[in-house]
Amino acid sequence: MVWYQEEWTKLLEKLKKQKPQPPAIYQIIKDSSLVAVDNTSITLLFPDEEQQKKAKANIQKILNILPDMLKRQRVNCLVQTSGVTKIMNPLQELKHTLSDDESGKTILKAAIDADSTCEELYKYLADKTSRLANEILDVSFPWRLRVGGMRGFKELLLPALHPVYGIPYVPASSLKGAVKAWAKDEAELDRLLGTLDNGIGCVQIFDAFPTAPCLNMDITNPQWHGNQNLQYQPVPHHFISMQQPHLRIGLAKTKRGSLQDVQTVKQWLIEALKVGIGSRVSAGYGRSEFCTSLPHASQHQFQLWTQGIHGADTNNSEFRPVALRGVLRYWFRAVALGIYSLRECKKLEDTFFGTIEPKSHRGSISINVELNKKVTEKNRPDEYHGTILLEAKSASHLKLIQKLLQLTSHISGIGKGSRRPLHWNHPRFRGCYWEISGMQLPYNQEDWQRLLQDLREYFISIQSPQDSPAVGDPGSVRNRYQDVLNQKAAIYLVRSPALKHPKDVRNWLQEGNKPHVHGTALETLYNSGYKGVNRQGDGNAEVGGNLGTPSFVIIKSNFPLPNQGYQTVTIFGLDNKKRAAFIRTLENENEVIKVFP
Repeated sequence: MVWYQEEWTKLLEKLKKQKPQPPAIYQIIKDSSLVAVDNTSITLLFPDEEQQKKAKANIQKILNILPDMLKRQRVNCLVQTSGVTKIMNPLQELKHTLSDDESGKTILKAAIDADSTCEELYKYLADKTSRLANEILDVSFPWRLRVGGMRGFKELLLPALHPVYGIPYVPASSLKGAVKAWAKDEAELDRLLGTLDNGIGCVQIFDAFPTAPCLNMDITNPQWHGNQNLQYQPVPHHFISMQQPHLRIGLAKTKRGSLQDVQTVKQWLIEALKVGIGSRVSAGYGRSEFCTSLPHASQHQFQLWTQGIHGADTNNSEFRPVALRGVLRYWFRAVALGIYSLRECKKLEDTFFGTIEPKSHRGSISINVELNKKVTEKNRPDEYHGTILLEAKSASHLKLIQKLLQLTSHISGIGKGSRRPLHWNHPRFRGCYWEISGMQLPYNQEDWQRLLQDLREYFISIQSPQDSPAVGDPGSVRNRYQDVLNQKAAIYLVRSPALKHPKDVRNWLQEGNKPHVHGTALETLYNSGYKGVNRQGDGNAEVGGNLGTPSFVIIKSNFPLPNQGYQTVTIFGLDNKKRAAFIRTLENENEVIKVFP
């Protein structure tokens, strides 16, 4: 259907641009929309009866201008207020929209567009639930929800879509499963929710529908692939999820139950949804509240200034908890591969972060983010304030992930431009800066080496290495491999006393490319011939990276105290002559401390 609608839109645009002026038929149909196409007719919807009447009087003229794709025997002209609804079916769009788009985005967008027409259907189902249930639970999810996760065409993960209505929903079986996973009293669970052996329980949970359209394009983008060497190969997968859905859940007593039984299950369900429902709960999906669900947890206030964090929609920024999980997982691997073989590293990584292949397994840690404030202003970087929630099944795993968070926040950014400090790189922002309250490290060799040593010891206390560490070569510009903190890598602290905190930069367009925003280390990189390759083909790919190839040098600004700013330079593959030369330049021209190895 979406193809036909696009063709209709193209026709209107074509008529509108005709010279010296659009034809008279354009004025008649310009506010219409195409709502149906079959083998013999197309159906147009008009906003009022007057326009419908004019169109009916000019049916032949409309037939004459139709492009080949839309040519039919008849044109039906309807009015939206005449009882005709524009409701479409997302499930049918997924099944029947035709596309040559390899990514499947066209088909997913068709389903999202169809979902946006279902406002009345959602209201109807919410009212129906209210009428049939003894108790109603309205619950909102602050970020996204993925329930279903069935694998569709082109390896796309699809949400559960109702087989009759075609809209996203949470099956009663999923809600029941969440309650069973949370509640501990098995005997009472069996009595209230029933069993195969003993028949129905005392309480029935209905399928839950959102109260408004909420399907939205989503994306996951694994960047490192391989069994022997993890190579940089971004493979974006688009899918659809429910964005900030508000669910209405109905509960009713059966002939065996009482209203008190319904109340009991409702309270269990409230608690279960706080813990989370659906897939990727440990990455921030499917949780109704920002609260702890594992035995060991800690919270950390953070602030972030960034060139942008995006999901599938690159025109609108979206802070995504999965971005934090991704950067932590990257540095977990970078440290672990300096201690373990690739096989041992993968085993430990799966234990912490979980895996979906060959068998789905939830990891021992969970990472969630609560955003308290977002500031978006013209000609200023996006600004976020929030809280990070780290959770783990054991105290040792929590300690390790806390130390990893501290290290990561000092040597790398998050989201786009994670390898550069925030600055203005005409005509756009580049890089990011983030800091975590209570975790700031000073410009001090001893403090830094203690952090790195503690992190290493936490790893070894959880899993002793049995084999030799991985080779850990970052590879070449053409074959870029996972970075590893080993003997071929180094971390330097570069004093940068004039460095200005992003919050203190008043005019980014005028100051953003100045030394006090760049910082000492970035100035050295940019002015010594080692800057990465730009769109004109100028630059040094073996140090600063290339378009589509991550830089071998990561620079991060840090502000432990006012007027005591410094930058961290982390470089990989120092056996490369150009990278070694850059480090010599950095050491000769600046005040530096080497803290690793």
